[in-house]
Amino acid sequence: MKIIKLIIFTLFISFSNFLVTIADECNKYDKLSKEYAKCKSEELQTKTSEKAEEIKSKTAKKIEEGKKKIKKLKLKDKLIKFKNSKSHKEFIEN
Repeated sequence: MKIIKLIIFTLFISFSNFLVTIADECNKYDKLSKEYAKCKSEELQTKTSEKAEEIKSKTAKKIEEGKKKIKKLKLKDKLIKFKNSKSHKEFIEN
């Protein structure tokens, strides 16, 4: 358990240092220059695409979990049984 925490901590530190270096790259330009605007737009684009991928993967995971829950309910079989029954009493008996 301690090893896992240590690995996660080192990964967190390495990624945070990487993000700081990216932010510093844009600061070397004058804030009113084309290069600064281009640098900031590229930075924003990469952050946005990373976040979009993260959201997409989380959403896909939740959809798959939902599909598994619905399959466990066997709703289709119950609906067919309900349609084939002529009365409520017949539905309960079968």
